[in-house]
Amino acid sequence: MAMHLDKVLAGTGIVVSAALVAYIALTTGRLIFILAGVLTLICCLLWLAVRERAIREFPVSWAGGAETGNGRSGTVLLILFFALYVLSIAALHTRASLYERPTGYFVLSSLMAGVIALEILLPHRRKARRVLPQIVLLGVSVVWSQILIVPGILGSDPWWHRMFVSQILDLSAIPGGYWYTHMPLFHLEVAGASLLAGLDYRLATMLSVSLAQIIILPVVVYLLGNALFEDERVGLLAGLLLVTANQQIGMSTASIPNAFAAIFIALVLFLLFRLKYTRPVRAGYLAYLLLAAIILTHTIAAACMALVLFVVWGACRVHGRIRDDAAAKPYPVTLGLASLFLAAMLGWWYFVSGHIAVLADLIRQGFTRTYFIQNPAVIDAYPGLVPVPEQIFNNIGMFAFFTVSLIGIFYLAARRERNGFAFGTVGVILLGIGFFPLITGLSFIEHRWWYFSQILLAVPLAASLLLVAGRRQAGRMPAALILAACVGLLAFTMIASPAADTGIPIFSPNSAVRAGFTGSELQAIDTVDGMRAESIGADRYVQVVNYINPDPVFIVPADDMLIEGAYRPYGMRAIMVREYIRGHPIFCYDGMFRLTHDPQRTLVGEGYGRVYESGSVGLFRYNDPE
Repeated sequence: MAMHLDKVLAGTGIVVSAALVAYIALTTGRLIFILAGVLTLICCLLWLAVRERAIREFPVSWAGGAETGNGRSGTVLLILFFALYVLSIAALHTRASLYERPTGYFVLSSLMAGVIALEILLPHRRKARRVLPQIVLLGVSVVWSQILIVPGILGSDPWWHRMFVSQILDLSAIPGGYWYTHMPLFHLEVAGASLLAGLDYRLATMLSVSLAQIIILPVVVYLLGNALFEDERVGLLAGLLLVTANQQIGMSTASIPNAFAAIFIALVLFLLFRLKYTRPVRAGYLAYLLLAAIILTHTIAAACMALVLFVVWGACRVHGRIRDDAAAKPYPVTLGLASLFLAAMLGWWYFVSGHIAVLADLIRQGFTRTYFIQNPAVIDAYPGLVPVPEQIFNNIGMFAFFTVSLIGIFYLAARRERNGFAFGTVGVILLGIGFFPLITGLSFIEHRWWYFSQILLAVPLAASLLLVAGRRQAGRMPAALILAACVGLLAFTMIASPAADTGIPIFSPNSAVRAGFTGSELQAIDTVDGMRAESIGADRYVQVVNYINPDPVFIVPADDMLIEGAYRPYGMRAIMVREYIRGHPIFCYDGMFRLTHDPQRTLVGEGYGRVYESGSVGLFRYNDPE
């Protein structure tokens, strides 16, 4: 009797998720982690419930029905999309708070996602060339509305990358002595855009890296969805789900080398899973070129690519053994290709960039969390103090994205198709790397792996929605409306979560930090820099200005002072306080914290005098009594 691989995987998922829920309940007791296990358990059971119907309705190909119907509904939905788009722009321009997107904007963006989903589902002669531009426009709106709403740069890492790009432009060469000296592809891309178009760093990054992410990634997952499921709906839904995914939005907003390298990873997957079977020679040359680009861009992305190559090859081998599959169709990845890339990556790290020392140190320390994060107990405890409803809102969208995609992966295993099984296996393994460290105490910089996972799991997620709804029902108005509403709701929970909303999140007042400066704050920081005679203590995020300041110790993080509410015992003579930190969470050490005191009152009580005040920033200095 043939083994039903999908049943084995679903049964394993049920056992593992139940054990995970029990383990968390007995150890950390964190409800939000228990929720992830419960959602996984439900999706495994849901697959077993719809399995027979799904296999019967979708035996091999999902093609057909895409070109039936009339174009009237498509035209109406297209007009509705652009009407909502115009209204969303109007909502941004009429916002009450200068640096905060209004609630109406999130509602309108979610409605746009629902309209696009309905356009994809209904049989109205839909065409990719009509829907994909709408998906890209939605992605541009969600991402660029954040970048352009502040005068500076969003995030902390981009300030360092801005400094590095500035040095490239000033020196007309790649500066030495930095970790990115031998991995400069991202910085050369931005520097080239800045030089050729005469743009500053922010606009150059927007129009090169960020725009490339918003366009290329949904197009690639659309093509992969078509290749794996032979249905336009899967590919288009996958593209839509990806541009509204929280990690994708966050990485496109604060574009960094890791995010840029993911574009190459996605393109390599398309070449290996699709183009290799139609134009093998061209696919091979392009794949080698892109693999080299990944090595020259970022270490984590290169490690991810190496893992993906070996997992794809290994999954194909396992599938062949289980299914006794001796088909002549070549593997998407050969052992030779995977080994060559691994050797090239490790060779570059050892002989050129020096990153092999970091890898050796990580292995020696067992990938412990303390290698990346060293927080006092009060900082590690803060996430557990956030109200439970807020924790659920922050994570429910991403958890649903990952767990519901398991249904599509089970289908890939059930249809006895090797490449689909390999693709699904890669997604699950990358997801495991991102989540299991949360309960094991290890660390692999989890959010970077969540980003990679969303790119790979967008296709199974889109398939999952159609599997649960049913092939025929999904194209009919009642079911299509329900599915579109689900997509819109998922989009809302994603784009409004702290991982995607870098401003002042409306729904996460206790668990999100504003990732940019206001115009007044930037002006005040420049003023303080001009009048100071020593280093200044401030909340940790202000330290990013050191990257563009001639004095590398202009700002000294005052983490311990802010936590304890005591300043004079630390001997810091000058303290800068942003008005923002008095009522919002702040970055502190490698986490976040909310002050339990008013720093301005405390400083005055300890003998500090206010020497500068701008409304958004105050500077306090201690003068020894004569």
